[in-house]
Amino acid sequence: MAQENKIFIFSDIDDTLIQTTRKTNLDKKTNVWVVGVDKKPISHIYEGVEKLVRTTMKSQDISIIPTTARTIESYQRTALYSDTSLRDNIEFVILNFGGVILVNNQIDKNWEGIIETKYQSLNLPLNRVFKDINTTLNQKFSNYNLKIRLLENFYVDILNKYHRDNDKLSSEIYQTIKEYINDEYYIYTNGSSFAILPNFLNKKFAVEHIIKKENPILTIGAGDNQNDLDFMFETDFLLIPNGSYNAKILSQNR
Repeated sequence: MAQENKIFIFSDIDDTLIQTTRKTNLDKKTNVWVVGVDKKPISHIYEGVEKLVRTTMKSQDISIIPTTARTIESYQRTALYSDTSLRDNIEFVILNFGGVILVNNQIDKNWEGIIETKYQSLNLPLNRVFKDINTTLNQKFSNYNLKIRLLENFYVDILNKYHRDNDKLSSEIYQTIKEYINDEYYIYTNGSSFAILPNFLNKKFAVEHIIKKENPILTIGAGDNQNDLDFMFETDFLLIPNGSYNAKILSQNR
């Protein structure tokens, strides 16, 4: 059912609504918003942001739509899912860089079928990409303990967790990936970590799909990362956290 009178806010989660403990200014009032698999706190939300989220979700005229690279498992460790007062007010969720859409906490089977068809049409299958990249990076960067994962068969994730400040290493990792992938894939960068994604796996396509289907009266996109701009430019207005990468780029062009 279309929602012509509703405002949709598509919002990235990490570094937009919440911050990892490492990045959180704990001099401000915060609450735990994400726990790790060991149930220990790993991300926090500032009190003001939490108030904005909770107040907005009480409105019948506004829908906040989490729009994230997180998997279903990692999303379920956020308060957006574990807190039922929030979860019950979220109609749509976009996960896995747009590979999964949840509608009332259930997987959208129509969208799932569309994505599965696209994966089947790849000339260079994702599992082959994972196998090759895993071998290549572990051989070339064997001393750096990179974490390379095939996440839920959606994309390849490369975490440079222990050498974040080594810009030369990050550049070499990026170049190695770039030399391998073909034009069916692109590289997502987040600081010193990377993901290899097929071109159709992009938050913007899921955002576009929901907007076309639901026809909201107004749309807003919020995100911190350059890659978020793809989906944000599908909306009417953009929200950018101060101090984020996107804000820094804007300030340089003032």
